[in-house]
Order: sequence, then structure tokens, then C-alpha cells
Amino acid sequence: MRRILFLIFFSICLTSIAQESITVEECTQLAIAQSSANVQKELNAQLLQVKLNDVSSHYYPSLQIDGAIGYLSQVTELPTAVPGYEKMPHDMYNVSLNLQQVVFDGMQATYGRKNERLLNKNEISKLDISIGKIKEQIISLYLNLLIIDKQIAILTNVEKTLQEKSDQLKAMLRAGVVYANSIAQLDLESLKIQQQKDELQANRESLIASLSILTGKDLSQTHFTVPELPEVENDISSNREEFNIFANTKESLEYLRKLHLSKSLPKIMFVAVGGYGRPSYNLLDPNFKWFYAVGLKFTIPLIDWARSKGVSDIINLQKSILESQESDFRKANQIAIQEKINEINRIEHLLILDEQITQKYQEIKQTASTQLLNGTITAIDYIKQQNDELQSVIAMEVHTIQLLKAKYELMALKGKL
Repeated sequence: MRRILFLIFFSICLTSIAQESITVEECTQLAIAQSSANVQKELNAQLLQVKLNDVSSHYYPSLQIDGAIGYLSQVTELPTAVPGYEKMPHDMYNVSLNLQQVVFDGMQATYGRKNERLLNKNEISKLDISIGKIKEQIISLYLNLLIIDKQIAILTNVEKTLQEKSDQLKAMLRAGVVYANSIAQLDLESLKIQQQKDELQANRESLIASLSILTGKDLSQTHFTVPELPEVENDISSNREEFNIFANTKESLEYLRKLHLSKSLPKIMFVAVGGYGRPSYNLLDPNFKWFYAVGLKFTIPLIDWARSKGVSDIINLQKSILESQESDFRKANQIAIQEKINEINRIEHLLILDEQITQKYQEIKQTASTQLLNGTITAIDYIKQQNDELQSVIAMEVHTIQLLKAKYELMALKGKL
């Protein structure tokens, strides 16, 4: 007997060692690593640098070669003849190297870069929202799996109890104290419980398969750890990424307004030209000569008031639409948070009652167990008491996991998942 107990204990230890444990946080981290969100974040960072360089590209020097060959119908002439002076030829040739460097662009590059950074922040926020949805999906699958594990464990204990009662009644049957029908009823109930366990096991395998795909890890032999209840404030404050998107978009519209107004500011450019040709800058010299010129060039655009007002009106309307959308989203988010808080309070109250109900059913079942062995009640009466206790225990375990799920959902609604 001792050897048998030792072998059973040893096999349980080996199973525990071989079975790896995992937490819901580890599952979410694996799923996020498997998604493309992190890769997209890196690509967005690279894309931002490319766009910032592109916005400021007009600050890079512009260098080009120009050339011209032509015939002039008239050339510069002196009003009186001068001895030794040759008349200017009518044909012209020149090749030059032109350099242009923007000195001041009216703040266009500054506003453009700030606008691109805000747009990039929005893209990152959208990716964070996608990551949040992945977390919610993993948590939902994980907690549903925990509910099934709890139900299977409870049914296994009930099945064990029924088997023990069946064995006791079989001994009493041999003594002629009970009828065989009572044993058959207990065995039938054991078969029904086994059927429920098989259905739950099939659902469990389906959930594990989904988790394995999302995490990229085989979880078929994994033990799923029950998480602690997360701490979350019972208020309607929220830090959802959507609010960052609204704020960044409104700020981006302001920079677009500044960017448009900057087009009416003066622009200053450094220019330099050097070349070889005829005529050079000395229009009275008929010979091929080198020439160059350096200086500053500026332009002051005339403001198009009608267009500027139109752009400003468009931006104001877009901001009004955004503020309206943000207000609607905030109200919907606050309502959802309050409903989730109410749900948490309801489940917590149910758990208090569940504990009391389960305790009463355990006392009733204990009495029924003694009565069954004494023959004062039938097996059907005992099974009814057993099922009542079973349903109360399952309800308590389900409510426990539902409370976990509601807490995580509240964290998601508040942007703290």
C-alpha cells in the first residue's frame, strides 16, 4: 500500500515539474511580440525621420549648371566712335554654376516639422490602441479558460465523491441493506458528469489553440495561473489613447494654420553665380571672360486675403467637428466606465451571497450523505442535494473569474490596461 501511494505521489510530482506555468501578463507580452505593432512602431519612427528631412529639404543648397547660346538683334553700343573699340558681336555664349541657399523660409520648415511629429504621434497612438485590443482578446480567452478549469476541477471532485458513495453502497448491497437501483442512479450521475467534463475539455482545447496561435507558443501542456485582482480606481477618469489623438489632431490643425500664414511671410535666399562666357557682366567687352556675382534675394508675397480666410474657416470648422467628436467619445467612455463599476459592485455582492449559499448547501449535503448511508433518503434525493451544492460552487467560481474580467475591462476603458 505504501509503495502504491509513493508511486502516485511521484507521478504527480513529475507531472507538476513537466507542466510549465504561465501568467496572463506573459501571454499578453508574447501576443504583442507576435503582432506587427512593434515592427510598425519602428517603421513609423524611420518614416518620421524621412518626412522631417523632406519638410526641411529646401534648406539644403541648390546647385545647378546653366548654359545658353543665342543671337541678339541689338547689342550695347557707344553713342560715338572710340578708336580701338570693337563693336559687340550679336552672338552670345555662356555657361554658369548657380548656387542658392535658403536663409529664412517664413517658418515653414519649423511648423511643418512640428505638424509631422504630431501626425506621427497619432499613428503611434493608433498602434497602441491595436495593442490594447490584443491585450483584451488575450485576457478574455485566458479568463474563459480559467472558468473552464475551475468547472472541470469542481466536477472532478463531485465525480470522486459519487464514486466513493457508490463504493460504500456496493458494500451495503452485499449486506442486503440497500437496493441496487441506488447504486445505478449514482453511477448514472457519474456518467453525466463525465459527459459535462468532456464538453468542457473540448472547449478548453479550442481556447488553448487560439491562445497558442496568438502567442506563438504551444500551451497545450501549460498550467494557467490565476491572476490577483488588479487595483483600479472606481472613478470615471480615463487616459484612453483616443484623447491623445484628439488633442494631437487639434494641435496639428493649428500648425497647419500657421503653416499657411507663413506663406505670406518674407523669404530670404543667398545666391551665387559664377561662369564663363560672352558677354560677361561687362556688356562692352566683346571677349570671353570669367564672371561671378553673390548676394541676397528676398521675396514678399502679396497676401491673398480671400484664400487665407477660407483656409482659416476650414480649420475652425474641422476643430469644431473634432471637439464635438471628443465630447461624444468622452460621454460614451464615462457611461461605459460607470456601468462597469456598477457591474463590479454587483459581482462583489453576489460573491458574498455565493459564499453563504455554498456553505449552507455543504451542510445540507453532509446531512444528506449520512441519510443516504442510513437509508432514510434515496440516491435521487442525495443527487439533488449534490447538484445544488455543485451549482452553487460553480456559480461562486464563475463570479470570481467574472470579477477579474470586469476589473480588467474597467482598466481597458480607463486606458490603464
